[in-house]
Amino acid sequence: MVLQTHQPIKTVDDFIRYATLPENADRNLEYINGKVVEKLGSTTQNSQIPMLLSAVVVTHCDTHNVPCYLTGADGEYCIADGCFIPDFAYKQTPVSSTFPDTVPPLWAVEVISANENPAAKRRKYIQAGILLWEVYPDERVIDVYAAGQSLATYGTGSRIPVSVIAGLQVDVSKLFR
Repeated sequence: MVLQTHQPIKTVDDFIRYATLPENADRNLEYINGKVVEKLGSTTQNSQIPMLLSAVVVTHCDTHNVPCYLTGADGEYCIADGCFIPDFAYKQTPVSSTFPDTVPPLWAVEVISANENPAAKRRKYIQAGILLWEVYPDERVIDVYAAGQSLATYGTGSRIPVSVIAGLQVDVSKLFR
């Protein structure tokens, strides 16, 4: 939902000031293409997918001694001229205790709801060189956008290689229960 704000929000710094106002403390706000957007709650079916993915990633990273810092649907990152809350994000550096995290993730996952248009955020992730998965729960497919590669679509029965984590391949079937 795009919000109407009383003061103009023209920069990431303006957005951060607005998002950290006391009256916005319990809201998940994103800044996309110059607009403040409230990220609303999701279905439990959709919110389960990043949780299942997190379990796969943490298990792999722990087993292979790979640095692993994950955030979920409350962790905000500012990337170039926007601020996003991916449903899942992975990075090899510690997460931030300040809002927002200014060190972008290496990998972001967005679970796409039926009424959502992911194109604006997709462009920003790709421009920043972030591995992006767009998960479409109703179709049980995942679109993968990796730097310098063509779009790849995976369905149940497929394994997705994760270029930013050595040796990790995710069985798509494990994400859709």
